[in-house]
Parts: sequence; structure tokens; C-alpha cells
Amino acid sequence: MEGQEWLRAQLTAFTCSSCGRSYVRSRIRVLAQRDDLWFVSLKCVACGTGALALVTIREADDGTESPGFRGDLSPADAAPLADGPPVDANDLIEAHRFLAGFDGDFRRLFGDGEGR
Repeated sequence: MEGQEWLRAQLTAFTCSSCGRSYVRSRIRVLAQRDDLWFVSLKCVACGTGALALVTIREADDGTESPGFRGDLSPADAAPLADGPPVDANDLIEAHRFLAGFDGDFRRLFGDGEGR
């Protein structure tokens, strides 16, 4: 669990996309880790906004490591999702099962982007 504690400490440097306040360690939950991807839940103590993030660890030129978010949504992209049902435990279990068997072939999953 040392890696999780390190990651939570690092993520306190990131800020809420709604209000700009820094996340606090007690409101950052590591949901899962697979290879170099960490699935993280963040909840802002200031405004209550929640976020789910995919985090990767990048090695800097000086050899230090730092986290980076993948797929951070802009407020315009996130707006249509706000009216949907909240993510619940069943959604997480379904995502876990899917990822356990996913081979990484996004072209097969979504097509090649050319409408095929």
C-alpha cells in the first residue's frame, strides 16, 4: 500500500476542475491499479464535486516520478454527463470485469474511426 499512499500525497498538488481548490489526501481513493494505470476517485472538500480519473506515473528527465491525469474532461465535455445516474458499486464491478478481460484492442472495440 506504500504506492497508494505516495500517489495520494502526490495528487494533493492537483486542483478541482470546478472550484480550483486543491484535493486533500483524505478525499482521494485509489480504486484499482493495473500495470501503469491507477484508477482514482477524487472528491473536493470545498465544493463537493467528485471526479474519477485514470492516472499514469511519468518519469521526469531527472529520474523523479510524478502523476499525470489521462482524459481529463473539459467542463463542456463533462456537462452532458452531469444529468446521468451516479456511478454505483455495480458499475465499478462491471468495469472491473470488462478490464480484466480486455486485450487493449480499441479498434476492434470502437472501430477504426472511419465509420467502419
